[in-house]
Amino acid sequence: MAKTAEVHFCHKRGLHLDPEIKLNDHVISFVSEIRFLGITFDKKLTSLPHVLNLRKRCERALSILRVLSTTSSGADRSSMLRIYRAVILPKTDYGCMIYGSARKSVLQKLDPVHHAALRICSGAFRTSPVKSLYVDCCEPDLNLRRQMLSLHYYFKIASLKHHPYHTFQLHPFLLRLQASRKSFIPTFFPRVHTILSELGMDYLKVYPQRKSYFPPWKSNDFYYLNPFENFIKSDTADVTYLKLFLEYRAHYTFIPVYTDGSRVPTHSSFAVVFPDNTSCFKLHPSCSIFTAEMTAALHALMQISNGPCGCYIIYIDSLSVLQSLQSFHYHSHPLVFEVLDFYYRLYSRGFTVLFCWVPAHMGISGNEQADRAAKSAAHFFNTSIPACDLKKHAKTNLHLKWQRQWSIETENKLHFIKPLIENWPILKNRRSDTIITRLRIGHTRATHRYLLLGEQMPMCPHCNCSMTVLYILIECQYFNARRLRFFRTTVVTLPVLLGRNPHVQLLPFLKSIGFYSLI
Repeated sequence: MAKTAEVHFCHKRGLHLDPEIKLNDHVISFVSEIRFLGITFDKKLTSLPHVLNLRKRCERALSILRVLSTTSSGADRSSMLRIYRAVILPKTDYGCMIYGSARKSVLQKLDPVHHAALRICSGAFRTSPVKSLYVDCCEPDLNLRRQMLSLHYYFKIASLKHHPYHTFQLHPFLLRLQASRKSFIPTFFPRVHTILSELGMDYLKVYPQRKSYFPPWKSNDFYYLNPFENFIKSDTADVTYLKLFLEYRAHYTFIPVYTDGSRVPTHSSFAVVFPDNTSCFKLHPSCSIFTAEMTAALHALMQISNGPCGCYIIYIDSLSVLQSLQSFHYHSHPLVFEVLDFYYRLYSRGFTVLFCWVPAHMGISGNEQADRAAKSAAHFFNTSIPACDLKKHAKTNLHLKWQRQWSIETENKLHFIKPLIENWPILKNRRSDTIITRLRIGHTRATHRYLLLGEQMPMCPHCNCSMTVLYILIECQYFNARRLRFFRTTVVTLPVLLGRNPHVQLLPFLKSIGFYSLI
């Protein structure tokens, strides 16, 4: 009884009594908050106690990063970011689907920890804009990360039919009540539906993750033929593969079926080629090439089931598909179970179906025909999408959303140098990498320390102009001779000096003008 407690979750503002609950004639005491499975729930469900406790734990973990590196020595940026993503970010990720329903002002209390970690990892100056930190480290803000993890969890729920929230729907009365109250913070499912609508993914259906129908005492009897396993594709001529295939094909009187999948930026597609007909369809752009290849195999089996009972051999140029069918597990692609289920049903009906791997683009006529048909597919194949593909698609769309937000930051100093959000190579020397980072962001000790000390903006001692990174590197006429010496020209731009691959003479130039030690 000593460990038993209860919380009265209630939004009533007036005075009201807590209900009296007894267990074995002992009255259970009420507490204002309680910890359950790592999440702290308070009686008003504000998530504030959980967020404050989470922030303290993350701040303590930041000491790991501080010990490992400074602005002039220590681990490189990539190693620091890996440690941050492995040690600290999982703390904020855990349970974010639950505490993500808190108010914006509560969730923002975690942002300073994220910003401090990125400053330590990159060596950026303390006054650096947070949006520049995100882009420079290629690490999104916590809000975007929570949206991504919430979508991943939603897709998982939608793919598991046995999940208790698979068919969950909020009562219409509660929906009307929430819509009428502007101050209401939406719960998990309304939040996710809003995100899906913003990303244009609200119409997509998730493919259900099926359970394996194989009992523990029965092994998977699926196998595939690979007459080319002793040949290395890069060392074998096309004519050799073609000759081997024709010789091998002569041993079988089975009806040949060729399948292939294709993927371009706008869509995925697949094709199935029988001796007397060819079918090809487009898939949603989120579908991977693996999904396209597996869908082609499933479609081939479906067409075989509609034909006369006989012997068929399906030629597939995707070795990963065949290996997945042979060694599946519980977390396998959902289409793996569909193909195996269809395969064994055909076997029970008297069909004989073999699978065989063939190398792609080696002049095998059936495979080449399937490849052309897949690339020329015009009609969409209306089907659900596996959760694994939707997760990648959601991540891509959220990155595009982040890119659109960054594209309008035209006044940001880093935006002029790095308009696209992508990983850039780092310098091996920690000191040099820190200097390049501060110059790209436009905030250095010499140009922005005055903000911390409450002083006046520093002026150039030679021209009496405001001292900025742009002015020192590009505009100050006093250093034209030095620019001509190091850059072979007096007209240079920041993207040339500080772009993806910084100018090799930039650091020597900074040392020659005495600015290197002031950054």
